[in-house]
Amino acid sequence: MNRVVADRYVIVGELGRGGMGVVWRADDRVIGRQVALKEIQVPPGGMDRVLREARTAGRLNDPGVVTVYDVLTDRGSTFVVMELVEAPTLADIMAAQGPLAPDRVANIGLALLTALEVAHAAGVVHRDVKPSNVMLLPGDRVKLADFGIARAMDDPGHTSNGVLGSPGYMAPELFNGGFPGPASDLWALGATLFHAVEGRGPFHRDTTAATLHAIMYEEPRLQLCQGPLAEVILGLLIQDPYQRWTPTDVRQVLSGGVRLSATRPVDPWEKEPKPGRRKALVIGGAAAAVVAVATTSAVLLSNSGQQDGVASAAALASSTTATATSALPTTTTTTAATTTSTAATTTTTSKTTTTTTKPPLVLALLTRYNNPKGFHFTGTPKSAVPAGFTREGPLGSVVAKAEPGTIKLYSCKMKTTDDHFSSVDQTGNCEGQTSLGLLGYVYQNKPTGVATTALYRCNSGNSHFDSVIANCESAKVTKEGTLGFVVTDG
Repeated sequence: MNRVVADRYVIVGELGRGGMGVVWRADDRVIGRQVALKEIQVPPGGMDRVLREARTAGRLNDPGVVTVYDVLTDRGSTFVVMELVEAPTLADIMAAQGPLAPDRVANIGLALLTALEVAHAAGVVHRDVKPSNVMLLPGDRVKLADFGIARAMDDPGHTSNGVLGSPGYMAPELFNGGFPGPASDLWALGATLFHAVEGRGPFHRDTTAATLHAIMYEEPRLQLCQGPLAEVILGLLIQDPYQRWTPTDVRQVLSGGVRLSATRPVDPWEKEPKPGRRKALVIGGAAAAVVAVATTSAVLLSNSGQQDGVASAAALASSTTATATSALPTTTTTTAATTTSTAATTTTTSKTTTTTTKPPLVLALLTRYNNPKGFHFTGTPKSAVPAGFTREGPLGSVVAKAEPGTIKLYSCKMKTTDDHFSSVDQTGNCEGQTSLGLLGYVYQNKPTGVATTALYRCNSGNSHFDSVIANCESAKVTKEGTLGFVVTDG
């Protein structure tokens, strides 16, 4: 007699098993369809998380995502009820065929990108994008499977503790105390596309330790792939999440266009040591963009003409140093040149136009930290991190020097507890609490010409924290207000 789950699902066979549990084929006796029934081993006290993750995956309704129907418990076991998709995975296809053609991989990449954008727009991070979670239907239609370890970005337990995923496809910031986000999913997408076109993972090594070392310190090397797809893959595998390519970059290049992303402002601590950080790659023409200024003249923009000591290809070719500039209004000056001949004195006045640009923004990366007691701290690379606090991840960047439209952002601490918070009290008194110093400047209102996102101050009831998520990462948390706008990567 076949096993029946919750008096509804009749298990008729096994589809597969792994570290997360067993996946069964089952008949739904109520609706009359077959489903995939994933039986999960839930650790003590982990049921709340399973329910959160099921709700997370259940938000997604897109042809490129395997649909989650329900989550239930029966006789001590927990099951996630999912859409049954019978198709080989990308890993299966590669095991049989080897590396795939670049054009085919590019199309798969665009389909996966769309699925990830849908998830990210819903506040969901996949956390485990890899070839075995990419299902390919006829015509290379994509289904991204197994959001079973995805964690919603509005999950109040969303921290760097207990990192989950497959090491060879995990972004380096996850091993440096960062927490998963859209950028880490994009890294995994790049690693997956690398595997598809090269027939091997970009950082696959014989041991886990060697794999982690490769992710943190070695550059990926493509051998079979060139052209736009190679540019995209290497752009997604840039170690710094703030330099990593965005979905817009990927779509533009894979669709046959040119990457148009604006250059980023200078990082004032660019040359200081960053533990575990590789030198950011400079890829083809992606490190520079030509922006028309004034009339028909152009200014060469190079965000990272020299990133961690590596000069851009354009700068090396011309034997000059590229300087990051900002596409802002320019001023012109004129000088007069006079020439005299021996036969006759002739004065000729010519005008030489010199273009002067406003210096680039000087930024300081804003990072959130937490401690085991549930308190948070937000600081910059020049801030002293309180004892016992560990890094959660970046929030954006503050302006290091006052600019038009900016206000001061202070780091503060409650006088009676270890609760830290950020404040825009322009007196510097931290609203009557203890001031730890000036962090930098945030835009008071959303500016034009600068890519920014709102920074919110949140209150969980016993502690404050800063967030760039509009609902403060949980419906149970109170949003006290908007501190201002921090600079993003655009």
